[in-house]
Amino acid sequence: MADSVQVAPLAVNKERRFFSGLPVWQGVALLLLLAFLYADVLSRLFTQWTSDKNFQHGIFVPAFALFVLWRNREKLRNVKLAPSWTGLALIVGGLATMVLGEFGAELFLSRVSLLFMLAGLIVLFHGWPLFRAVFFPWAFLLLMIPIPTIVLQKITFPLQILASKVASTALPLFGVLVHREGNVIELATMKLDVVQACSGIRSLLSMLTLSIIYGYLMEDRQWVRVVLAIASVPIAVFANSFRIVGTGLIVQYWDPDKAQGFLHAFEGWLIFVASLIMLFALHSLIMRIWKPGQRATHAVAPVSNLPVTPAKSAFGRFVAVVLLMAGTTFLTHSRSSNEIFPSREPLASFPNQFGPWMGQDLTIDQQTLDVLGAGEFIHREFENPSQPQPWIDLLIAYFPSQKAGDTLHSPNHCLQGSGWIPIQRAVIQLSRPDGKTFPANRFVTSKAGERQLVIYWFQAHDREVANEYVSKYYLIKDSIQMRRSDGALVRLYTPMFEKESPDAAQARLLSLGNEMIPQLNRYIPR
Repeated sequence: MADSVQVAPLAVNKERRFFSGLPVWQGVALLLLLAFLYADVLSRLFTQWTSDKNFQHGIFVPAFALFVLWRNREKLRNVKLAPSWTGLALIVGGLATMVLGEFGAELFLSRVSLLFMLAGLIVLFHGWPLFRAVFFPWAFLLLMIPIPTIVLQKITFPLQILASKVASTALPLFGVLVHREGNVIELATMKLDVVQACSGIRSLLSMLTLSIIYGYLMEDRQWVRVVLAIASVPIAVFANSFRIVGTGLIVQYWDPDKAQGFLHAFEGWLIFVASLIMLFALHSLIMRIWKPGQRATHAVAPVSNLPVTPAKSAFGRFVAVVLLMAGTTFLTHSRSSNEIFPSREPLASFPNQFGPWMGQDLTIDQQTLDVLGAGEFIHREFENPSQPQPWIDLLIAYFPSQKAGDTLHSPNHCLQGSGWIPIQRAVIQLSRPDGKTFPANRFVTSKAGERQLVIYWFQAHDREVANEYVSKYYLIKDSIQMRRSDGALVRLYTPMFEKESPDAAQARLLSLGNEMIPQLNRYIPR
């Protein structure tokens, strides 16, 4: 038949082989080494699936990918064997990405490197034809990897604003008077704060995943599958917007207390089910207008005619991969044993008085500590008894060793996650004890009509930087050259008076900050 897979008739190799590309024992050895190399990465990934509500769909992604492979197992067994050394380049790229992720304490890089590794192994031992045959389940695995926090913030904030705009436009149609400021919708009886959890990112990612699964199972035409996947995004976004509308109606016409808790969560489930119904309706409409043709059938070539890689060639590839993976394992594991931890004073002994400013320790709750990771922290509130002015909040987070998942978190992410929306951003220059200056971030944030001024920077190894990407670069550089990955975040903020200028609030912050900065090197090693 024209659609049959063409294979070259060769003698059958009696040795049991893994995917016909290498002996079973070599395949098992590679899988075990891969599992050992990525044990910590996979463990953290599973933990995030079960604890982070935004990515709970991820646990179903590898299960469906395996289902697709099992469903197509007969076709995959008969794909022409064409091992290619170009797969080694993918493996090297994957391992290099993993090393960058480990040394830069970036979980996303470590996780995505696993996909490069899988692609490289397939191409190296079986060839590009098999990789093309399994491209869909391989690419689908991307959905199991949580989006980096910095990217997530870039997505969720516009979604928050969009949901707020739609709700503030729709609610007056139902007789509800509203006033919107950013992501805050002010009703007659209360304010609705459309925070990150209400952005709809959770339902968007789940809808995208389900639409791809649904399209694969229920539709043969590729263009229809693509349309369903793309359509799931606006469906999820606008469904979430109308969830906010529903919450506003409950507040206005029923009971403001009902807008929280079980009813609010149940409303979310109803909206998600409605989104699925809209997706099914769209598919039905497409099938009605563009009727599907007859399903294509593909003949399967006999397994016995599969070509076999010469044993010497397969063994050479096997040795090359083992050496690369073993070297990477040694490099990543030796980093911890050879890391240098310079002496310093504990943060607990950090002064609690600077001039007229008196500090009092604040308790960091366990949930926040779990998010921050394995570091050392002080959180203090400073007041100046001699002046009637707002307090100043100080947070210093120090990590003796930064690893994937246990690293500095930018306040920019945390502020937006808690509903504080940046309305002004700037980079200012602060003075060091030696007279030199260094950059720091200055944010004016707003929440429910209140404002606060935030100043923060990253500090490590006698170096202060404002940009978190630059901080990551120096983390990788210093991990290799200095065998040190320690670092700190210093953050100050103060509430702002009504109509107070950012410069006036900054002057208040620096009246404490300028006294405090010369002390930092005792607690954050140079």
